[in-house]
Amino acid sequence: MGKTIHGLDMFHIALLKEDSLERLEYETPERLPGAVNVSVDPKSEQNPFYADNGTYDIINSLGDIDVDMELADLPLEIQEKIYGLEEENGVQFSSKNDQAAYLALAFRAKVSNSDSYRYYWLLKGMPSLLPTEHKTDEGSADPQTTKVTLKFMPVDYGKKRWKAQAQDGVKTFMGGAEWFKQVVHEGSSLSAGSGTTQTADLGGTA
Repeated sequence: MGKTIHGLDMFHIALLKEDSLERLEYETPERLPGAVNVSVDPKSEQNPFYADNGTYDIINSLGDIDVDMELADLPLEIQEKIYGLEEENGVQFSSKNDQAAYLALAFRAKVSNSDSYRYYWLLKGMPSLLPTEHKTDEGSADPQTTKVTLKFMPVDYGKKRWKAQAQDGVKTFMGGAEWFKQVVHEGSSLSAGSGTTQTADLGGTA
């Protein structure tokens, strides 16, 4: 019987500490409760090559990766971390000198008629500035969600990956319980414990 994917929960982010040809390091992932919606839209650029009086080949390349996420709220302490805000006596200040952080984003969706999930990690993205929108209550409270727009890209490290995905019971995957404990950017990440640092073997000797 066919399966469908539905639902959404377990937003996690992890700030990117270092991304180079030799090393990839993240902070420990942190959960963002209240997942409402997420959209991942990778753009593909297609360039046809013409020969023999027709289309001879089509060269595909990865373009922008646009991500929109919606959640119940983005706590102030998380905003301070990802947008580089200054805090003085409990007051947060935004300035033109703020530097947003690169981050990884994780979430999961449920597989129908089962206890299984499909899991995702997006490996390197930059959030845009957060809009502020509120409206008056009209008789009853009408909660306003928070919407965050991000642009993702491949990491510089290793095989230039930009996304990891897996599903319980598919291709021998049994790592759902460990998925959100570290950023999964290599198959070995799940067996490496909670650490999120990887160093490439470039064939050199000490």
